[in-house]
Amino acid sequence: MNILLINPPGTVSFVSPPLGLLCIAGLLNANNHNVHIVDYNIEELDYPKFFNFIREKEINAVGISIVTPNVYTSMELSVAIRKKIPEIIIIAGGPHATLMPEQLLTECTAINYVIQGEGEFRMLDLITSIENRKPVDEMDGLAFMKDNNITNNPARKFIEDLNVLPPPAWNLVDILKYSSFMKTSLLPATTMMTSRGCPYQCIYCSKPVTGTRLRTLTPENVVKEIEFLIQKYKIKEIIFYDDSFTLNKDRAMKICELIIQKGIKIKWQCETRVNLVNKELLEKMKQAGCYLIAYGIESGSERVLKILKKGITIEQIRIAIELTRKAGIKIIGYFMVGIPGETADEIKQTVKFSKSLDIDFAQYSIATAYPGTELFQIAKSQNKISGDWSKSIYAWGAAPIMSLSDIPVKELASYTRKAYKSFYFRPSYIIKKIKGIKTYDDFLYYFRGFKTLFKQLF
Repeated sequence: MNILLINPPGTVSFVSPPLGLLCIAGLLNANNHNVHIVDYNIEELDYPKFFNFIREKEINAVGISIVTPNVYTSMELSVAIRKKIPEIIIIAGGPHATLMPEQLLTECTAINYVIQGEGEFRMLDLITSIENRKPVDEMDGLAFMKDNNITNNPARKFIEDLNVLPPPAWNLVDILKYSSFMKTSLLPATTMMTSRGCPYQCIYCSKPVTGTRLRTLTPENVVKEIEFLIQKYKIKEIIFYDDSFTLNKDRAMKICELIIQKGIKIKWQCETRVNLVNKELLEKMKQAGCYLIAYGIESGSERVLKILKKGITIEQIRIAIELTRKAGIKIIGYFMVGIPGETADEIKQTVKFSKSLDIDFAQYSIATAYPGTELFQIAKSQNKISGDWSKSIYAWGAAPIMSLSDIPVKELASYTRKAYKSFYFRPSYIIKKIKGIKTYDDFLYYFRGFKTLFKQLF
């Protein structure tokens, strides 16, 4: 079957290769399907060009990845496709589709099927069943409308061994075009995801697709993909998008050891938690090419950290930052304001705390209640969530539209702007960064970062 996978128009915090679609495409290709990918984040396609593409490639089915911020543009695109090509099969997937399958099918009758949870094998099974005209009524993780009634089979299964999946279908996208959008020190660069699932219970985080149990690629397969990306695309840097790259410290250590043993020259960055690192691991990560770690710190208030169910303490934060700094790895700290019950003094405390940590970069965001999170339930119980997602959700860089706390949203936006200015425009910070520029790549990295910052603040 000829299949088109779509990353629809919408507001995004960053532009990067659509890893979820690439993984689905990899499995479909391995089973003799002809797959194409259209990503509206980097492609400018008006409807005439888009529909000409569908006709030229003789597309039989389209799969649309839906996250909450782009739910309405996804539905609009689905309706347009249905009107223009009535016989085509339209399949929705992704986090929002997983959490709101019945609402999606009710509000957008153009969609034939909603896949919930991990999409690789579910998409393959659905396409195979459609091709062979077999029933799909009891298919795990599938919702659809039948005889004006919705059949909803929630996702109950996960892919137990990620190593059975073929590699992402990198050949279906222009990896170098994405590279120009990457927030990296070296180009060309790309992203990888080497694990799925996170057992922590932070109230702002939703894991509808990947779940709460850690599942991983083997260190050998991780390094094999790194080698492929270097050989095929001359990749110089990788951003690992795992929820917490060091959740399994032994595995992270083994990945680093293999990179070192094989003499692989690659720079990389990752995200993890302050309670999931130690001196030995950080030193090994540095030796293997890690130059930056993003930590979800969120708040400088112990009380607020407990509200968030973050599972960390101020002392753990300070220790992890010090160890990371001593290992020679740069640090990004993620901070959040506007948490239910948080006071203005606690927001100021967080900003002050962020400047005391000696981190390289800070990102301040206003708390957002995504479907499937405990934060969403709290906000809903306080009548702060409407049924209109465009009035409930926003991405970093977009205009804030609501507050989950008792502090008005305009005040929260003001706090974040002041936080950025007070962090990045400190004379001591500027002098330190200028002194830290050793190469032209360093200069470009900081220049791109400050350029982005200026656009947001001024």
